[in-house]
Amino acid sequence: MAKHIFSRSGAAALLCLFLLLSAACSREQTPPPEAVRLALIAQLTGEYADIGAVTRDAVELACARINAQGGVMTREGRKPLKLVVIDKGASVEGGLEALRRAVFQERASLVIGGFLSRDAIPMARVADELRTPFITPGSTHPETTRGKRFVWRMPFTDAFQGRVLAQFARKDLQSRRAAVLYDSAGDYNRFLAESFRQAYQEMGGTITAFEPYVTGDSSWTAQLTHIAQSKPDVLFLPNYHNEVPLQAHQARALGVTATLIGGDGWEMLSGPGLEPLDNSFFSSTWASEMESPASRDFVAGYEAAYRRTPNSTACLAYDAVLLAAQALAQAADTGPAAVRRALAEVETLDGAGGVYLYRGGGDPEKSAAILRIANGRAVFYKEMTPGE
Repeated sequence: MAKHIFSRSGAAALLCLFLLLSAACSREQTPPPEAVRLALIAQLTGEYADIGAVTRDAVELACARINAQGGVMTREGRKPLKLVVIDKGASVEGGLEALRRAVFQERASLVIGGFLSRDAIPMARVADELRTPFITPGSTHPETTRGKRFVWRMPFTDAFQGRVLAQFARKDLQSRRAAVLYDSAGDYNRFLAESFRQAYQEMGGTITAFEPYVTGDSSWTAQLTHIAQSKPDVLFLPNYHNEVPLQAHQARALGVTATLIGGDGWEMLSGPGLEPLDNSFFSSTWASEMESPASRDFVAGYEAAYRRTPNSTACLAYDAVLLAAQALAQAADTGPAAVRRALAEVETLDGAGGVYLYRGGGDPEKSAAILRIANGRAVFYKEMTPGE
């Protein structure tokens, strides 16, 4: 009898153990959620590697903060973001090769890249042909998104920026005469120069000189001599941060006393040698001194991660991930076609850089920040919208 009872008890115990082990094995074999693959294409080597590094840091921060909350919310539940960073190198062709790698090898649901307009315009065209959602965190040239169904941008356009700067020059600086020195070989430089000229003249101002040069020039003596002779109140330099300090130095040496102004290409100005730029102004999409809760949270997170204050380059790249996450939350699935449809349905993004309004296309409406250079550093001056 005892033997019989022991056998039944032993069998019961073995059954319980089997069920527990089965449950444990079942839990261990449940696969983790499939990651959503995002690709970042940035220039991490060459002349503009500083822009690429800031872009990478901001995108990595955004992905890390989303993953710390369990991942991006999708209709299938939370999924982690898997970020693939690809160095495009210094050439435009390198950007196109990186884009094809992101699509065909990395199987990215969405690609972020093309901070400079010269890179973003051809990359956007190919992304549209490959039917892959593409967000540029920096390109302001209208051609980047024009006529494309798969392309979005984070900054305002150069048409917007040119008008804001013309308005600032006429109303805030009380100027009546303006000159322009611009790189005619650069899509960004040329279009911003033309946008400023048109708006300034429409506002009753006179363009005293409109002087082109080509990429690679390091002396602008002939152009700046003509500009000095034309006696402008303001000199517009719609060029990049690596050229502007030398242009300012040469302008002052040749007797140009005009107030210098620029676009968001000045964003990365830093280091010694900025004395000729003191009391100059430039436009940007954001400034770290802005006081919205989302902006303050971004600044705190960036400073904690990298021990430095972010600039608008970082802010736009960070917000590009937030735009992607908002679309993923609405998408039917994480495939490129579904993500594109979801992006088209995003009307408002409340990001670190403020409120982005997308009205049926890839170009947002948002205000511009005007920054002033004082004692070698840029400080927030005011926020502007066209027509204010």
